[in-house]
This record gives sequence, C-alpha cells and structure tokens, in this order.
Amino acid sequence: MEVNELQKYLLANRIQSSFNSVSLIKKLENLELPSNVKCIKKEVAEKDHFKIVPENYKIGIIDFEGSPVFLCGILIHSSILVYYIEKLVDKIDLYLTIFKILKVTYDLIFFSFSDHERIELLNLYRYLRVQEIDVSEFEFIITFPIVNLQKNNSKFESLQEAIYSLNSKATAFTGDALFRNNKLVNTLFTYRKFDEVISHNINCLLNGALLFLKRWYKNYKL
Repeated sequence: MEVNELQKYLLANRIQSSFNSVSLIKKLENLELPSNVKCIKKEVAEKDHFKIVPENYKIGIIDFEGSPVFLCGILIHSSILVYYIEKLVDKIDLYLTIFKILKVTYDLIFFSFSDHERIELLNLYRYLRVQEIDVSEFEFIITFPIVNLQKNNSKFESLQEAIYSLNSKATAFTGDALFRNNKLVNTLFTYRKFDEVISHNINCLLNGALLFLKRWYKNYKL
C-alpha cells in the first residue's frame, strides 16, 4: 500500500512508543528457517553510532537485493538481520520466510529508499499464488505499507544524492563498492560473491536509517 503525505504525518507521530526491540529480535532469531535460507545477524558498528535508530522508535528498515529477489535485509534499532539464498531454485522458501518475518514484525512501520520494496513485496505474493502456494495467512501483504524515504516520493532522487544532501559527517562512512552501481548485484550472485552483496545490503540499511533519522522524521514529526 502506498503511503500518502497525510498518512506520513500520522505515522511520524506514533513512531515513538513503548517498544521492546530486544524481545522482537529474539523472536526473529528463534524463527525456524528452511535449511536453504541463510541468516546473518550483525550489530551496528560503534563507528556508525549516529545511524542507530532509538530503541523506542517502532520502525524497521527493509531492503531487497536481486532480480529476482535473493536477499532481504532488515534493520531494527541496532540489529541487522540479512536473509538470503544461494540458489534461485530456493526462492519460494525465501519469499515465505520474508512473509513470516513481516508477520512477526507487523506492528513496526517499515521504511525503504524508493517504492521498490513495496512493489516487489506484492510481486512476491503474486508469484507464490501463481505457484499455487497457500498464502492465505499472509493476505496482509496486499496492503502492507512500506514508507518511501525518497524526497517527496521522487523516483529521480538517487541514494547518493539523498545521502550527500545531509551533513558531511553523514557522508563520511560510505566505502560501499556498489554505492553507485547496484546493477552488479546479480552478477555477484551468479559468481557466488555473497559477502560483497551482504556488505552492500548492510550499507543500504544504514543509509536508510540515516535518512530516516536526519531527514524523514524531522520533516514529518509535528
């Protein structure tokens, strides 16, 4: 579901609440995964402390990699969880895992840079239905809101433009080899360079957290 301007103001003013991110992360860690779906958990590094979302902010950052999707990264507070497959033949298991994760974290407000994740989520749902997979428990995906962090929902604002629009401290961390060319992601997957893709995904999540804290929330919090 696309989020309009009025809804953004309403969301911004209910982000701060009593929220136990540790308990939620534990639920995700205890989620039973298919053997072909890998999960890596990392904590935001101390050098990136200014990108940590406050614990009482009921939000998550989500980012997909690949076409078709083979990796999903999620950032909640200071924890990063990256789920991925090593063979596209296993994508159904990954897509079901993504839906289970979003069901567990349903109370969070999710953000991403662009509308790609929101649209892709619907595509994954339709794909599973075409494959005659029972997705009845995941019907919430049809109207699942993911807020676009691009300025004024502009399809033309690149991630680097958004980051560079912030202060110099915010742009000092980058060092992501795919920062300007994420089309290489599929090629890296083909050559099984999973660590490089995971590193890129983590940087995307951190960038998303930074844009949320330094720009989006400031613009919409009344």
